[in-house]
This record gives sequence, structure tokens and C-alpha cells, in this order.
Amino acid sequence: MTKEMVRLKLGDIASVRSGLVLSRKLSKTPTKYRYQLINLRSINQAGYIETENVDLYDATEPLSSEYLTHTGDVVIRLTAPYTAVLIDDTTSGMVISSNLVVIRADASQILPEYLYWLLNTPKVKRQIYENTSSNMLGAIKPRYFADFEVSLLSMENQETIAALNLLAHKERQLLNELTMEKEKYYSYTINEIQKQMRRGYRHDD
Repeated sequence: MTKEMVRLKLGDIASVRSGLVLSRKLSKTPTKYRYQLINLRSINQAGYIETENVDLYDATEPLSSEYLTHTGDVVIRLTAPYTAVLIDDTTSGMVISSNLVVIRADASQILPEYLYWLLNTPKVKRQIYENTSSNMLGAIKPRYFADFEVSLLSMENQETIAALNLLAHKERQLLNELTMEKEKYYSYTINEIQKQMRRGYRHDD
């Protein structure tokens, strides 16, 4: 087997674990241990965290760093559509709940940015769907990702793929934000026109 295509289990080159069972550390009242919490709603299907949709989580005590996001982590939904997101400086320090799995890769063997691309490819998504449990939610077990086999490309090739994917991802995110802003603009404009029309009808009377 060539150096370009070494196959390894992800669990051999990365830490793979599920997040925190929230009820174990949840305080019913506000505390000084307040964190931002990634929820399923805040994970955009395009592969990024919508920070405006994260929740607040008051813990009874300081949380272990293993349950908080770190720059370079790849966090994946354990339920459909099994979207993977890459944690950066703007989303580090957030609580990872038990309906997510976090992968912390050995960057000397597999780049987090490359892994992020790989786990969001249609081929891998199909494999995940085929291996989901039979329950109503179609949840995948964290163990699946530890046993997941990856073909390791050279670091140079990983860097090339990762850079192109991040560029495409940024462009998609900007286009999505532009679309949302346009929708707000058109909605506002239509409402203003309707108000003017209603005022015009009243004056005609």
C-alpha cells in the first residue's frame, strides 16, 4: 500500500467522544458558571454554527474542558442530517451536549480541516445513513466514528483539499447571509408599500 493511501481507524488518530449529558450539571437557577451551548438548531446544514441560535447553559460547577469546544475540533450531529462543523476561535469554549460527538484529531496525521471536509461528503453521509440505529430518531452511535476507516492522503494533498473546501464553505456562508439580508429587505419594502397603499385608500374615502 502506498504512502498516499494509508487506511486507519479514526479512533487510532483522534480522540472521539460524545458530549455532556446536560441534566447532570444543569443548574435550575443562574450561576457564575454560564456557558454558550451548541444545540441542534444552531448547526446549519451548510456546515457551520449559527452563533445567534446557541443557547445559554448554567452549570452547577466549572465544566471539564473535554465537554467544551476547542479550536480545531470537529463536532458532528448524532442525528440526521449528521452535519459536521469545524470549531474556530469564534465558537471555542461552547458546551458540547450528548446529542453531538466531538473529534479531536492528531493534526500530525490528519488535518481537522480535511476531516471536516471528508465527514460532510455525500459518500460518507450515505455510509452514516446506512449504519444508523433502527430507532425513530435514526441516531448514530459515537463508536461508529471511532471505528470509521479513513484513507490518509499526504499532508500536502490534505492541505490542498482543506483550503479549497474552506474557501467554498466561506463563499456559501456569505451567499446564505446575503440571501437572508435580501429577504429581510424585500419583506420590509413590501410591508412599507402595503402601509402606504392602506393610507392612500383611507385618504380616498
